[in-house]
Amino acid sequence: MPRVTFFLLLTLLSGIIVACRESNRPASSGISVADSARVFRLFDRAYEVQNANPDSAYELIQQAGALSRQYGFDQGLFNYYNQAMYNRAAYRGDFALVKRLGDTALSLVQDPARQRFRMLMNFSRAIEYQFQEQNDSAIVYYLRALDNQVFTRDTSRVSMIQNNLAILFHFQQRDDLAVTYQQKALQNAISRNDTARIIGSYVNLYGFEIARADTATAFMYLKNGLALAADPKTWRDETELFKNAGEYYVARDRVDSARYYFTRYYDLTRSLYPPVYLAQPLIGLAQTDWLAGNIAATAARLATVARLTNPDSLPLLDRQNFYRLQHQLLKKTGQWEGALLALERYNRAIAAFQNGEKNRKLVQYDERVKQLTHEKQLADQQYALDRKNSLIVGLAVVCVLLVGLAVVLMLYWRKRKMLESEKLAKLELETEWAQLKSRMEAQQEERGRISQELHDELGTALTSISLASELLKQRAEGNSAEVQIIARASSEMTTRMNEIVWSLNVNNDNLQSLVAYIRKFCADFLGEAGIQMIFSETIANPRQELKGIIRRNVYQSVKEAIHNVVKHAEASQVELAIATVENELHILIRDNGKGMTGGPVESWSNGLRNMRRNIETIKGQINWSVNNGTQVRIQTPMTP
Repeated sequence: MPRVTFFLLLTLLSGIIVACRESNRPASSGISVADSARVFRLFDRAYEVQNANPDSAYELIQQAGALSRQYGFDQGLFNYYNQAMYNRAAYRGDFALVKRLGDTALSLVQDPARQRFRMLMNFSRAIEYQFQEQNDSAIVYYLRALDNQVFTRDTSRVSMIQNNLAILFHFQQRDDLAVTYQQKALQNAISRNDTARIIGSYVNLYGFEIARADTATAFMYLKNGLALAADPKTWRDETELFKNAGEYYVARDRVDSARYYFTRYYDLTRSLYPPVYLAQPLIGLAQTDWLAGNIAATAARLATVARLTNPDSLPLLDRQNFYRLQHQLLKKTGQWEGALLALERYNRAIAAFQNGEKNRKLVQYDERVKQLTHEKQLADQQYALDRKNSLIVGLAVVCVLLVGLAVVLMLYWRKRKMLESEKLAKLELETEWAQLKSRMEAQQEERGRISQELHDELGTALTSISLASELLKQRAEGNSAEVQIIARASSEMTTRMNEIVWSLNVNNDNLQSLVAYIRKFCADFLGEAGIQMIFSETIANPRQELKGIIRRNVYQSVKEAIHNVVKHAEASQVELAIATVENELHILIRDNGKGMTGGPVESWSNGLRNMRRNIETIKGQINWSVNNGTQVRIQTPMTP
């Protein structure tokens, strides 16, 4: 599938740069030309040094903001907020400071005299949330920025906002909205004769239509983009365009067309980016060589990719293509051991991609359930409010009775009609809630059925494979590298399948199950490594209900921490303590190893990021400290 994230990054960065640079245009105000020039010289100097020294750039931005306040120069002041928010978010990740700056700026633009800056400040707040991957909040502020465009004559950011909205909706699998906003961005770019953004819009529209399985429309957008790319001028957006074209023709076995566009992709990447970026076009060219039957050229290109970068650092889809080609090549040349290793890595890449999709869908499901629950609460509150209003109306009817019988009869009739409507509305709400509850229970039953089938069907097959491989290992002639790989893979798959079954089974949605599963894993894993485990638990309510995502994320984080101890800590003892404090689950993992110092920390960095992301996804906190070993503290609420 074509990818649009690269163009999103370019759009995001170029949007910030344009927002900063275009705000550096003096507008008519009470400030003198000399003073405004002094302010914008500071902004220009900050822009020039920002990539090399962001902290120095931030000091210059602060100086410009201080002068703008002194002069009463609103344009300079809001340009300060815009650039300061970007600098701290993009280069230092200080989102607490960025939020304070954004809150202050948004409160200032509520003044009608400053309403022309509302679009800029909502745009800056949207960028802040996009850096934090809080896409729902980013969408809200992008839409607010579009709504406030009426207060300014500056339309330079409209196309960027529409483009970013399209990509955010695509990430949420709302591709109909993605196409709508991307088409608006395309029309905006066409009206401004901005060829680079036109090409970028065609790249994104191609990806969105592929996601909607509309291949014909996708190919139309691809052809439109390629027609513009025939111009000798070079745009960075063409790299994704040529890549999409090459992948399109590879999928249809049109080798010559695919090689032509992958070659253009390679040449453009070589002229624009460092050599490490050549790995992706080289994989595309290797695919065309393989389809053409040129084994030597395929091997040469794959070897070049391996020299340029670690294949495991490639994006997942490129990683899959690399290891698939490597497996086919080694199998073709009779290098069976290498072919098996390549196949194993190819399967890992596929599993990583599928796990990411599975986790994303589970999170979306949990968020949908929360949304429906919230809507039900709002409906109940509205119903209670309506009932209260009805009582007020009833009191009014009693008072009106003193006026006359005719008025009483009229109000009584209206009252009856109102109560009937409210009762009907309540019945409709109750019916909808019952249907929703039934669907939720059906989904829970489906989770249980899936986990049971995984355990019964795949579990039996994997156990058979594992036993067969163990029998082969016991025979002298079967104790080969292939058997070792099969045994290891089957054991790992069995373990992973058991974890999936455990996470899906609704009967395990409680604290007792989580604690028991963690304790068993740690005892087995540390025992195999020869490390002593000291376990303690202080649990107030073992039957406390835990959502599936909380169990899964806490277990994966503890598992990663224990793996790090075995792999890197050189410890002889691990203390594992689990306790509940009110509505929070606290977990302490302490070892007596060498601590997180020197080179090993870099090798853990990806795992540490995954642990932090897992815990923060469920609104928890995770901290590491070093004191005669490494301490990992996890603290998370037990209810959403």
